[in-house]
Amino acid sequence: TDSYRGFVWACLAQEGISLKEHLGRATELFDRACDLSPSGELNLSAGWDRHLYLSNWKMLPENDTDGYHVNFTHQSFVQAIDSQYGDFVQEEETIEGVVIDWGMGHTEIDFSRGYKEPLKWLGVSPEKVPEYVEAMVALHGEEKAMEILRIGPPHACIFPNLFLGEMNIVIFQPESIGTSVQWHTPMFLKGAEQLNYRLLRQSEGAMGPTSFLVADDATIAQLTQRTLEEGEPWCDMSRGMNREVEERNGNLVSHMTDETNNRGFWKHYKEVMAN
Repeated sequence: TDSYRGFVWACLAQEGISLKEHLGRATELFDRACDLSPSGELNLSAGWDRHLYLSNWKMLPENDTDGYHVNFTHQSFVQAIDSQYGDFVQEEETIEGVVIDWGMGHTEIDFSRGYKEPLKWLGVSPEKVPEYVEAMVALHGEEKAMEILRIGPPHACIFPNLFLGEMNIVIFQPESIGTSVQWHTPMFLKGAEQLNYRLLRQSEGAMGPTSFLVADDATIAQLTQRTLEEGEPWCDMSRGMNREVEERNGNLVSHMTDETNNRGFWKHYKEVMAN
């Protein structure tokens, strides 16, 4: 076993790479999540929900950092609830979000490139949560604190089965070839208890038993599973290959609606399974 920023991993193989090698550049994603807390620590005390998916577990990470489906699958959510996601459900050329292949199978939708103000991801202004903002400024200074609060939490899958779903922690559990279970809990921030009620309600609205997003995504995963079982077993994932850009840190980045992320996931999956 090994850990990073309080997240604990276990490996059953007697030989293999270290956790540091496995996470690679994606340690930055955990830093972004934990650094939102004035104490640098998270609190996962709200309890866990679990949802049965009638699909292979790999349908879940495929979906969670896919930006293309948001414009279509989650229309009812966007129409019913005023949230930051409304900025990313519009004409393709106006969307500022990107998808990122972090290497080692880790992938992300980076919404922060479209955020202009601090706490857009939380759906509030700094004036609404003064105690939290003051604690962050006291720790980091005004400029750095405001940048941390603008960027917000990651929306990223850590290979193979962990999803840092902004203010939720999600785990994918394989059950069989055609079934899987998704576990999730709200990500509370130690030292920012005034946010807990809002984070809990947001988690229920997005991922709870009667939520919008999970119901949409579960249906798509199950239909995809059925299609692969009954029809053509191959999927075309070439969207956006012509506009990928490699950033200085080695990440591959492309438009939010491209499939850079899923190509990264499957490339690493193939490498792992081949070895």
